[in-house]
Amino acid sequence: MVLRRLPIYGLLLFMAIFSIGPFVWMLSGSFKKQSEITDSGLGTLIPKHPTTFNYRFLAEHVDFGGYFVNTVFVASMSALVATLVSAMGGYALAKYSFRGKRIVTAIALGTMLLPPVVLLAPLFKLVYALHLIDTFWALIIPGAASGFGILIMRQYVQSVPNDLIDAGRIDGLGEFRIFWSVVLPLVRPILSALLIFTFLGAWNNYLWPMIVLRDEDNYLLTVALTNVVASIHQQEYGVILGGTLISIAPIIFLFLALQREFISGLTLGAVKQ
Repeated sequence: MVLRRLPIYGLLLFMAIFSIGPFVWMLSGSFKKQSEITDSGLGTLIPKHPTTFNYRFLAEHVDFGGYFVNTVFVASMSALVATLVSAMGGYALAKYSFRGKRIVTAIALGTMLLPPVVLLAPLFKLVYALHLIDTFWALIIPGAASGFGILIMRQYVQSVPNDLIDAGRIDGLGEFRIFWSVVLPLVRPILSALLIFTFLGAWNNYLWPMIVLRDEDNYLLTVALTNVVASIHQQEYGVILGGTLISIAPIIFLFLALQREFISGLTLGAVKQ
């Protein structure tokens, strides 16, 4: 029985090494000098002469504290707003009957077929008309209504028995109270998964913040690190690797801490009808 599974275990081990390998090399390269990186490349995983120069350089030239706070605020608010709006939209499409319901569902599905780059110009025009350029709201509001989030929440909310909702109405609960106290607790796994997924997307977002943010004090980590790399006359790979490691470390810890909720939310979708 074990021999039959050896190819599967070998494939999984190869995939794990292939996935973790770049992160290990990034960690190693962040403690190497520029000359050692260019000379050895992938040859040596353990630094011959470990140095903290790359991190000291970043500490002197990048306000990581301010950029970190900006990124946490934008990613957290984006995740909360998008998850709440998606849950409300999915609940409405799943449990209410109204004129144009199929059209709204088709529009939500259609937004998933458009490449995000196509929406940059109209989004910028809309944000400019609302006088939100160079504000955090320019990063939060455009992603508040997600077609993917609305449709996936609609799929899960459909599994909530209508009898529970009717019982809440009989008990005198308002529609929002039913949504908040009855429906949301029953779809908590997918709610957590969508929250994490949206948070990661907002944290890693680069192109849109680069377009709408002008004041350096409002920069996110992705934009700030790009500017630091561009300002260096010589390509310092160690600095780039160190900055990248610092920027992704929080989301790695977040995923490790909440991986049970994330995975349970995704696997639960395999049995939903």
